[in-house]
Amino acid sequence: FFLPFRGLPHCGCADAQPSAPQGQHTRVVPARCGRRPEQSRNMADEVLGYKMADGMSAAIKSFQLRGSSGDAMVIRIVHSSDELQIEESCKGLSSIEDLAEKIEDAIEPRYLLFIHKQSHTDGRVSYPIAFIVFMPPNVPASLKMMYTRLVPALVEKFRVAKQFSLSDPEDLTTEWLEEKLAGR
Repeated sequence: FFLPFRGLPHCGCADAQPSAPQGQHTRVVPARCGRRPEQSRNMADEVLGYKMADGMSAAIKSFQLRGSSGDAMVIRIVHSSDELQIEESCKGLSSIEDLAEKIEDAIEPRYLLFIHKQSHTDGRVSYPIAFIVFMPPNVPASLKMMYTRLVPALVEKFRVAKQFSLSDPEDLTTEWLEEKLAGR
């Protein structure tokens, strides 16, 4: 009993043509879409039509793999170019309250990634990455929609389990984050 193989075309497009009829062993032959493989790879650096700035994917991957407790990233949308950019990258903040100080004067929403050292009651230590959507009060509805619309795609892109919303930087404390991570 064999299941048919249905791989993806090398260019990443959905315009693939099976080389054999349905139900038989098939391999997918790339359609002539005109895209070169390197062009399609750049599509991975896009989130719902917003480009990721040059080097951003690599910086986020490095953050995920090599980051340590207290590392943070502040990410924003540049409206004029429909681009996601890392506004600030911080290493070894002493606490999340230090990150709160960095965003307290922000008048536009921001995405925050923060690696938090979490000690469990059984003695284990984990380093979850918190994805926080900071939405200051009095933000126009269009900006709220723009930032909120990207959240599910960014959760997947950043490979985080949960995302949290924040409207007041003063609420961004270690206790708040630990309650959120614990599901309370």
